[in-house]
Amino acid sequence: MTPDFLAGIRFADFTWAGAGPFSTKIFSDFGAEVLKIEGVARPDPVRVGGPFKDGVFGINRSGYFASRNTGKKSVAINMKNPDSRETLYAIIRQSDIVSNNFGPGAMERLGLGYDDLVRIKPDLIYLSMPMYGEDGPLAGMTGVGMTISAVTGLMAATGYEGEGPLGPGTHFPDHAANPYHAAFAVMAALRHRRATGRGMKIDLSQVESTINCMGLAVVEAAATGREQPRLGNRSPHHAPHGVFPCAGEDSWCAITVLDDRHWQDLCAVMGDEALAADPALKTEAGRLDSVDRVEAAVSAWTRGLSAEAVMAACQARGVPAGVVSTSRRLMQDDPQLRHRDYWQVVDHPEIGPARFTAPPFRLDGERIDLKRPPLIGEHTDSVLADLLGYSPERIASLRATGVLE
Repeated sequence: MTPDFLAGIRFADFTWAGAGPFSTKIFSDFGAEVLKIEGVARPDPVRVGGPFKDGVFGINRSGYFASRNTGKKSVAINMKNPDSRETLYAIIRQSDIVSNNFGPGAMERLGLGYDDLVRIKPDLIYLSMPMYGEDGPLAGMTGVGMTISAVTGLMAATGYEGEGPLGPGTHFPDHAANPYHAAFAVMAALRHRRATGRGMKIDLSQVESTINCMGLAVVEAAATGREQPRLGNRSPHHAPHGVFPCAGEDSWCAITVLDDRHWQDLCAVMGDEALAADPALKTEAGRLDSVDRVEAAVSAWTRGLSAEAVMAACQARGVPAGVVSTSRRLMQDDPQLRHRDYWQVVDHPEIGPARFTAPPFRLDGERIDLKRPPLIGEHTDSVLADLLGYSPERIASLRATGVLE
């Protein structure tokens, strides 16, 4: 499916790195025109941060950049050149949304703050995504995925009993919490503008956004005043609740027993009548009190089977269980993702066929067809000519003076 749900919506997109570009990619995937305003001298850091196809560096070869910028158009402008303002303002006048995820004051120093732009585009929707929001005692802090994970409590809630905090293993705020919250806010602002004719400024704090995804840890602190302890894969409410070793190298299966019926079903799967009959383990409270013994018994069973066999046996009795997958397994061996055509291959002029994640849903049974990410500056001339009406001579002059890169 080639979607045109958002056709006619245009972004002047100044975002870079992870969270910002992912939020605008959602719109380009659904038919909006997203003009990625970027520079060659100071490129998007994920363009030069890799991972690179075949390990060969190239400003157009980053898989991370490609995955976060599908369907966009790249306009290469030196924003620090004061002569770039006229062209940038001309693009913004023809746009519906201006987006950035810089720290407070960065866009203002470039003459691209909300107060500057609303004068030339009164119904503008302006998305700003700094770490802590645009004002307050910590607003000037620099934020990336790991530091946002730290200050939001995500790292404090992750780790093993008696040990220090751990990160979530990926920059979770960049890949989930912040881009989707930002996209929802922009959609709400577009609907508001359609109803009232008025634009608005969206000040999205990435810290506040990530806290919204913290779940039970925040809810428990609010309700009881207590902090959840770090328990690794264990649960303070259920046992067994963990990841168990299976036959083979680095092979694991997650098993969750949520109630007493699950426990009896798991014992039946393991063929352990004595464990099922043990009165000390018939209740959740009893199993929590004997969690070491419970986990040892489950581990003794899982070690003799493949992770897939453990999952299948548990699922057959209604016990929640899942193989601990690797990224490679997901891409190459997962039968469900393959059946649903989740992975899309998009041809790219420099890196060749590349595999990307599709939006995690189908529409009327069809997947969204992703369009390829842009080469840096690939659309500069066409955007200036077609959107702004610049002549070839004017474009050449802007390039000669260093406005265009």
